[in-house]
Amino acid sequence: MPFFDFLLTLYTTPTRCCLSDPSQYNERELLLRIAAGDASAFSALFYRWHQQLAEYVLRLTRSQCMTEEIVQDAFMKIWLKKEQLPEVENFHAWLFILCRNHTFNCLRQLARNNIQQQAWIAQVIQQAQSAEEPTRESCFTLLEEAVSQLSPQQRKVYLLSRREGLKQGDIARQLRLSPHTVKRHMSLALTAIETYVRMHAPRALPIFILLLLNR
Repeated sequence: MPFFDFLLTLYTTPTRCCLSDPSQYNERELLLRIAAGDASAFSALFYRWHQQLAEYVLRLTRSQCMTEEIVQDAFMKIWLKKEQLPEVENFHAWLFILCRNHTFNCLRQLARNNIQQQAWIAQVIQQAQSAEEPTRESCFTLLEEAVSQLSPQQRKVYLLSRREGLKQGDIARQLRLSPHTVKRHMSLALTAIETYVRMHAPRALPIFILLLLNR
């Protein structure tokens, strides 16, 4: 099973009973087994730390959606760097530092995106003051044209998110994709739509299209 699909099953499967007895949790042994590619050992580690990491990241981000993505990315990094695990002396500290650094990077990127979006909106408003704004109907038509240009998988993910209001985890389960793949498809879809709208919109790009994209 591909690792992304395996990680998805961990999010949708109840906590393993093997962790009900803390004396049976041997972290050093688990790290060595994970380094050797043992998926069951990774599962035990996931259930041991997932909740604590989620609570820690949520305090930093105050966003459930961002927290889920950051914690998921953290466990993906653990697996991708599994060969380094035997060298880790204090796994608890290593894990939380990894998650903290990734959280700060995400928050910095979010701040940069917000600044760029605010600058873009200010530019649009300035342009709109001296140009005739398109009608609401023409804007929705333009947006539909942009969506129609997406690849089939990107279009499915976008419509389930924006039209059906599903969260990324629900979309992943419905389309039998990993959460990471859904996140990537959504990012590509929004970028493609934004590019199409920028290229084909009249002189003034309506503000409400930005709100519909809702990055």
